[in-house]
Amino acid sequence: MEQLVSIEFPNISLVLPEIVVLITGFLLFSLDLFYKRLNHSLAISLSLVGYFIAFLLLVLNANLKGETFYGLYVRDGFSTLLQAFMVLLTMALLAFNYKYYKHKKSLYGEFYYILNFALVGGMFLVSSYNLIVLYVALEALSISFYILTALLKSDFNSKEGAFKYLMLGGLSIALASYGAGFMYLYSGSLDLRYILTHIGEKEYLLVLGLVFFLIGFAIKIGAVPFHFWLPDAYQGAPTPITAYMASVGKLAFFAPLIRLMPYIQEHFAYAWIITVSLISAFTMLYGNLVALVQKDVKRLLAYSSIAHSGYIMAGIAVANLIGLKAVIYFLIVYALMGFGSFMVLALLERVPHWEHKLEQFSGMRFSHPLLAVSFMLILFALLGVPPTVGFVGKALVFMALSFGKLWWLAFVMIVATGISTGYYLRIIALMFMRDSKERLNLNLSKGEVFTILSIVIAVVLLGALPIILWSFVSPSAETLFAR
Repeated sequence: MEQLVSIEFPNISLVLPEIVVLITGFLLFSLDLFYKRLNHSLAISLSLVGYFIAFLLLVLNANLKGETFYGLYVRDGFSTLLQAFMVLLTMALLAFNYKYYKHKKSLYGEFYYILNFALVGGMFLVSSYNLIVLYVALEALSISFYILTALLKSDFNSKEGAFKYLMLGGLSIALASYGAGFMYLYSGSLDLRYILTHIGEKEYLLVLGLVFFLIGFAIKIGAVPFHFWLPDAYQGAPTPITAYMASVGKLAFFAPLIRLMPYIQEHFAYAWIITVSLISAFTMLYGNLVALVQKDVKRLLAYSSIAHSGYIMAGIAVANLIGLKAVIYFLIVYALMGFGSFMVLALLERVPHWEHKLEQFSGMRFSHPLLAVSFMLILFALLGVPPTVGFVGKALVFMALSFGKLWWLAFVMIVATGISTGYYLRIIALMFMRDSKERLNLNLSKGEVFTILSIVIAVVLLGALPIILWSFVSPSAETLFAR
C-alpha cells in the first residue's frame, strides 16, 4: 500500500508583518493605477496604518521563532529586531516626505508603493539563509532605491546619481549571484547554513563563491574600494531617500554578512579576519580623510557613511560572539544617527538658495536653535562623544577588537575617529561660534519637530542607558551563534 506523503502547510504567522507591508504596497499601487492623481494624505495615512500594524505584529510576537516555507524564511530575534527598526524609520520618513517633495515640485504617487516594496525587500533580506530568497530580496530593495534616487523632477544630479547606482548596483548583484552559483556547485544546496557546515571536496569553489558574495555586498554597503557610486548617489538623491539608504539600506545590506559570521568562525576564520580587516581599515581611513576636505555637507556625510561602514566591518572581522553583538548594536545605532543627520539636511533644503555649503551653517544657533542643537547632538553621536549612543557603539567595536586581539585594527579605528573630529567639530563650530550671515526662514510642522526630537532623545537616552538596546541585541546575537 502506497504511503501518502504529507505536505506541511507553511506557518504564515511567522511572515505576517511582511505580508501586511506587501498588501499595503499593492493597495497603494492599485489606488495610483485607478486614480490619475493619488491623494497624498490618503497615501500617507494608509502607509502609516500598514506600518503600524506590521510594527505591532513584530512587537507582540517578538518571542515567535522558527522557519517556514520549507526553510526559505527564518524568524528569529535578529530579524525581528532589525525589521522593527526598519518599520519605525520608514514611518519617520513619511513625516518629512510631503513638504520636501512639494517644495521640490516632485510629488509622485509612485513614491509610496515603491517605498513599501523597498521595505519588503529589506525585511526579507534580513530573514533568510536561502540564496534565491536573498537574490530576490536584494533585487527588490535595489531596484526600489534606483527609482527613488531618480525621483526628483528636472534634477540632473538625481538622474546621474541613480544611473551610477544602477550600474554598480547591477554589478554587485551579478557578483553576488556568481558567488551563489559557485557555492551551489560546491554543495548542491542553496542554504548558506548547509553550505558552510558541510565541508567536502573542491573547497576552492566555496572560497571563490564566498569571495564573490562578499565583494557583491561590499559594493552595496559602500566599502572601499567598491564605494565609487555612493557619494554621487547620496548627494544626488532626494535627501529623505539618502537618509533611508543610509539607515534601512545599511541594516538590510549588512544583515546577510552578519548571518555568515557564526559559520565562518568554524572553517574560514583566518582568511575572513585578514580580508575583512583590510577592507575595514581602508574604508575607515579613506572615508574620513576624504570627508575632511569636503565643502558640501551632504557629500561630507556620504563619506562619513562610508567610514561608518568601515567601523561596522571592523566588528564583522571579529568572527565571534562579542564581535557579533558589537556589530548588531553599532549597525542599529548608526541607522538612527545616519537617518537623523540627513533628515536635518532635508529640512534645511526648504530654505531659499540652500546648497548644503559649509558656510551656510554659520550662526545657525541664532536663526534656528532647535535644528542647530539637534544637528550638534547627532554629529557628536557620529563622532562618538559620550554620553551619546555613538560612543557606546564604537566602544563595543573596540572591545570586540581587543578580545579578538586585532590591536592594529583597533589602532586604525582610533586614528580614523581622530581624523573625523576635524570635520564634525568644524560644522559645530560654524553653527555655534560664527555670526549668522542670513536668517533661515524655515517653519517646521509639528510632525517634523516631533520626529527630530524623538531621534535626538533616542540618541542621548540610548547612550546614557545602553542596556535598553543591549537587552534586545544580546539575545538575538546569542541565538545566531547557538545555531
